[in-house]
Amino acid sequence: MSTRLALIPAAGRGQRLDQINQPKPLVPVGGVPLIVRTLRQLEASGIERAVVVVGYRADEVVRKLAAYPGLKIQVEFVRAEWERGLAASLLAARKSVQEPFVLAMADHVFDDAVIGTVCAAKARGVSMLVDTKPGPDVDLDTAVRVHVDNGVVDGIGQGLEGYNGVDAGLFHATPELFDALDEALRTRDGHVDLSHGLRLLAAKNQVHAIEVSGFWLDVDTPSDLVRAEMWQRAKRRAQQVTHASVATGSSAEPAAVFHTGKSTPTEVLIGRGWVRRPDELHFIPDECASSPIWVITDETVNSIYGAEFVGRLRKIGYDIHLVVTPDGEESKSLQNYNRVVERVLGEGIDERSVIVSLGGGVVCNLAGFIASTLYRGVHLIHFPTTLMAQCDAAISHKQGLNGSRGKNLVGAYYAPTRIVVDVEALSTLEDWRIPDGLSEVVKHALGQDASYFDYLMGYSGKHDDLDFLETVVRKNVELKCEIMAVDPQEKRQGMVLQYGHTMGHPIEFLSSYELSHGQAVGIGMHVAAHVSNLLGGCSDEVVRQHREVIQKYGLPIHIPPHIKVDQILDAARFNKRYLVEGTRMALLSGIGELWQVADEFVIPVPDEVLREALSRSFA
Repeated sequence: MSTRLALIPAAGRGQRLDQINQPKPLVPVGGVPLIVRTLRQLEASGIERAVVVVGYRADEVVRKLAAYPGLKIQVEFVRAEWERGLAASLLAARKSVQEPFVLAMADHVFDDAVIGTVCAAKARGVSMLVDTKPGPDVDLDTAVRVHVDNGVVDGIGQGLEGYNGVDAGLFHATPELFDALDEALRTRDGHVDLSHGLRLLAAKNQVHAIEVSGFWLDVDTPSDLVRAEMWQRAKRRAQQVTHASVATGSSAEPAAVFHTGKSTPTEVLIGRGWVRRPDELHFIPDECASSPIWVITDETVNSIYGAEFVGRLRKIGYDIHLVVTPDGEESKSLQNYNRVVERVLGEGIDERSVIVSLGGGVVCNLAGFIASTLYRGVHLIHFPTTLMAQCDAAISHKQGLNGSRGKNLVGAYYAPTRIVVDVEALSTLEDWRIPDGLSEVVKHALGQDASYFDYLMGYSGKHDDLDFLETVVRKNVELKCEIMAVDPQEKRQGMVLQYGHTMGHPIEFLSSYELSHGQAVGIGMHVAAHVSNLLGGCSDEVVRQHREVIQKYGLPIHIPPHIKVDQILDAARFNKRYLVEGTRMALLSGIGELWQVADEFVIPVPDEVLREALSRSFA
């Protein structure tokens, strides 16, 4: 007769994983509480009744499970004195478990096949799931170690020497296990765990090993929870499509392979006075000297620098054409792109022409995307005139336009030939543009360099002082170039460049651009700190440090009240880091440290965590 009963200990607190104030069994993976996931899997493997032992916040666990939709398995609750340890919790269920049963830990995640294998095991003493090849996800210092000899477990314990496997938290047992646990409680002082009872049975050769043949994870820490979420999302993705069998005689082998592209160096020059005297700087490549040169700027910058910039270059012989676009994010549109491109093509361009951007981030992005698409790519040179552009937008090979549903949805990776940073141009900026650009300074300090953070917190001078601004511009360029050298497409370490942007972009978009990019990123970084804190990735102190440095440099931390949480979540789905499985974010584990889990630098974030973090970010 196959086993029909399961015992699930769900009484412990799991303090290291306490998330949004939820008891550990109710913490979700893939949107489903850990214990519900296990109950569903047991049900699918033929288990008809489950005895769940509750203790810490028992009423909440009982209420959640009793009301959870779709559970057909019969669930019976037993209350235990959870502070006495796992052995005492299990013994509380003794009267309810009078036949062979599956013992499944409520804080583990298993493959369906692993659960099925253990459910189908023979009823003989205890059969335990043993991982004989534990991977890097297993903490061997805290794991229960096991020694297996010819399929029989003859040694078990946390401090076991000479082990060849670890306890994976899933068992097929007979009620004899309760006798062993009772004996362990009577003969031992202090905390008594399951392994103490198993050790007594192992001495009688009554513990057998079932070798792990699939995924399992003890979800004990915030990093474990992230790993479980990554696994679940990857599993869902792999199951999305069923491929048809390949026809006999056909081949999916490539007929040929070719490689394209090469590394393109970009020179970054930093100095003062070059925007007013561009003729004194040899920045246009010699082979381009006779080709049409297109300068793209906006109305504000044109009114300050346009005539002198274009006039000096024409005076020394260049064929300069000027395009002036409206100020603001609206110019980063497909409509404006089309308007400018049609004019450029109509008036003339050749393959050696140069597109020169003269302005802030919007102009840099617009000009960059135009340069990347005309004739499949012409020379691009930036003269960034705002702090935001000098610290971020221009120091990049990302060229993008806004779509109707969000920022930077259309774009390309395309490297400029040169970037000419004139710090003196910052002296003509409107007051709000200094803190706007300092948001990128704060971002690099928080996410990449703790000593830079200390410098910013210790600085007591004026924020518009040119010496200070040149210092932070040079430091930002240095830090950003370091990242782009190792991760140009921002898949790993380069995720630091996206810090604060996952929520910042939709908040900026939903404000109808009343919030500047830097202001929105300031809010986004504050949200990200709360997300990491809720997931257990960073401390309360890190959240406080975010708040202090963001506000010190004149940036907001609160979402405008007219923007709703649901609107932000909807808009965030158009971020490229959002997959069908849900939101992913760059998060910090400490100042200057990206949170990295399982060699991944982008962390999956459940909707309920994101919703809570956003809720905490209103005034």
